[in-house]
Amino acid sequence: MRNLWKKGVALVAVAAMCASVLGGCSKKAEAKPVYTFNGEAVNEDLTTFLMRNSQAGIDETYGAMFSSYYGQSMWTLDLSGTGEAYETTFKSEFGTTLEKLLLAEEHAADYSVELTDDEKAKITEVASKFLADNDKEALDAMKASQETVERALTLYTIQAKVDEEIGKGVDTNVSDDEAAQTSVSYIEYTPTVETEAETETAQTEADTVMTEAETAAVETEEADKTSSADETEAVAADAAAQTEAESETEDPAMTAAKEKYSAMAQDMLDSILSGAVEFEQASSDAEGLNDTGVKTGTFTYGKDDTYPAAEIMEAAAELADGEVAQSVVESGDSYYILHMDAVFDEEATADKKEEIVHERKHELIDSVYEDWMGKESWEVDAEALALIQLTDRVYSAPQTPETEADAAAEVTAETESAPEAQDTAMTETE
Repeated sequence: MRNLWKKGVALVAVAAMCASVLGGCSKKAEAKPVYTFNGEAVNEDLTTFLMRNSQAGIDETYGAMFSSYYGQSMWTLDLSGTGEAYETTFKSEFGTTLEKLLLAEEHAADYSVELTDDEKAKITEVASKFLADNDKEALDAMKASQETVERALTLYTIQAKVDEEIGKGVDTNVSDDEAAQTSVSYIEYTPTVETEAETETAQTEADTVMTEAETAAVETEEADKTSSADETEAVAADAAAQTEAESETEDPAMTAAKEKYSAMAQDMLDSILSGAVEFEQASSDAEGLNDTGVKTGTFTYGKDDTYPAAEIMEAAAELADGEVAQSVVESGDSYYILHMDAVFDEEATADKKEEIVHERKHELIDSVYEDWMGKESWEVDAEALALIQLTDRVYSAPQTPETEADAAAEVTAETESAPEAQDTAMTETE
């Protein structure tokens, strides 16, 4: 079985399993809660289920990719650059996610949020389907029961509705100047060597030269020991050897490739500027070359964006709608022919306005939760948390009931427990 995920309401979960669930300890180890909210222990079955459900989504989305690329479980890799395994990062961030779920429920009445009869019925239906879709072993490991799954889905739905109400408080007015987007089409020529063999040969020659240079340096150093008068000459010889090595390490195949692709770009630009071919046709022709070094695309950006490169934006700034840059633009390792599609792209600007409003809602929601978190009591038992051991088993996930809460999908804060902060919602299992 697999779970299907749609962008929207955050997949929220928390790491709060006892050692007996994940590490094979006895029932006695279950007495100590990992999380305590306002003086009450958070239900172990609920937190276990929430954690396993989140783990399932992350495993399904990223697990196979990391396993294939790195040859090991993603949970053992340092994905966040903190020097610790992702398992540790995941667990350390989990508490905040659960706390927010409980806080949303705690403050639901402040926003007149409650579940409708239809929503409650749908939750029951989805929970039943989830239990039917998973085998007993999986359900036992997840501590999944009808009551627990319904409780989890209830929290998800309440949080979505609360977040939707919070989001209604943002300013939805965005000026054209703030959101203005420019669209520039391009033909990019990136030098590539023709064969890997040529690259390997060039690298081998470079390594040989470097070895000779290093040997010469060692010999010079030995000579230094016998005559201080030779010191200046030794330094000069070492510098010369290094300069020669650097010169020899330049890849002749890449040098030739740069000349080739630069000339290709210039020839195409000359044809466009002379009127022999329109940019659109030139772009189509470039796509048909079947050359990995030539590609086309469109840059869409605003005044405060740092992408594309400064050279490209500076050249584009001189163009009016429909114009082509009068010279090839070199940026990084590539050569570009630029065509100004629209200095002010109305459609892209409208999309950007929606994005800005979306970001404002996220910021407002985050600020409200931060305020709540500062006023509530949340405790984590570090020892109990340290006992948690993740596995790579993937389970199915229940869908979020289709209700008016679906509108909250656009404003719900992203989960903190995914490698790249997932913005996902649970949908129907197969």
